[in-house]
Amino acid sequence: MKVLDLGCGPNKISGATGVDLRPGPGVDVVHDLNVYPWPFANDEFDLVNASHVLEHLEDVIRAVEEIHRVTKPGGLVRVLVPHFSSADFFTDPTHRHAFGVRSFDYFVEGTELCHFGYSKVRFKKRKVELGFRSTNPVKEFIRRLINRYPHSYEKHLAFLLPIGSVSFELEVLK
Repeated sequence: MKVLDLGCGPNKISGATGVDLRPGPGVDVVHDLNVYPWPFANDEFDLVNASHVLEHLEDVIRAVEEIHRVTKPGGLVRVLVPHFSSADFFTDPTHRHAFGVRSFDYFVEGTELCHFGYSKVRFKKRKVELGFRSTNPVKEFIRRLINRYPHSYEKHLAFLLPIGSVSFELEVLK
């Protein structure tokens, strides 16, 4: 399985090709992810991991299109980003975008947001999960509850009970 770890920093996934803006331990390819196309062939990777990187990029739609381009048909994309209610999102001056549970629906056929037509690339949404930065039994109970009703949580409780992140697992459709 060929894995691409975007914005890997020093914590690259073992065996992956690590990409980061700056050289360092674990970084195999030094590249600014705001510069397109990325230095990879079409359909090169089985899995693309983007952990805490998309929020830093100038154009999320273009980055998602590039992720789609370099991932094989049926390949997986795992994304971890700050939730829009997260204090961590507002603390980091390099963060440009925050995300909600429907952020990738613009790329998922059959969702109410897909009809906007921002992009032609398509994914199958396999999993979406809200999470806290740290965990304890109370937070775990709350996490399970809000993941049963994520739309209601975001609409009514997100800023009363902020969550840290939202993760997505997407399957590439080509």
